[in-house]
Order: sequence, then C-alpha cells, then structure tokens
Amino acid sequence: MRRYIYIACAILIAIILIEALRLISNRMSQDNKFRQFIEKNRIILVLLVSIILSVLSFAMFELKGASPSLQYSPATIENDGTIKDGAFDLRDAASE
Repeated sequence: MRRYIYIACAILIAIILIEALRLISNRMSQDNKFRQFIEKNRIILVLLVSIILSVLSFAMFELKGASPSLQYSPATIENDGTIKDGAFDLRDAASE
C-alpha cells in the first residue's frame, strides 16, 4: 500500500510543481522565453518530473523496506493478559 502512496505523491507533487511554474510564468511578461518554453512543453515537463519522483520514491521504498528474509509475526495476547508486540523475525528455511 505504501508503494501506491509514493506513486500518488510523486504524481501530485509533479502536478503542483508544474502548476506553480505556470502561475509564475503567467506573472512574467508575454515576451519571456522561459514562459513560452513552459507553456509549450507543459505535458513533457509533468511526465518528466513524475518519472523522476516515481523513481526516487521506488528507490526510497526499496532501500528502507524490510528484507525479503524477514517474516512478520503479529502482536499476540499472552495468557496473563499482556500484549506481546509484533516483530519481524528471520524466516525458517523449512517453512518456505
């Protein structure tokens, strides 16, 4: 689920950045070449920023994600009523 949130955030940030550039360019004079470049290539810029942010978010997800050799053990309630926290444990070779 976190992966989809990263993708959505990357796309949303790209749209916000392009719209911010559009607002800035609208305040510039009509003869400005920077404004003309942004207006002409807006879709390409959105795609480019989205791809860059998506790659960065995927890299962050892969680097900070749990190791594939780990297995999650959920929280459990002990006999005396205490709660044992969930944790990531090493997988047993026999359980695979």
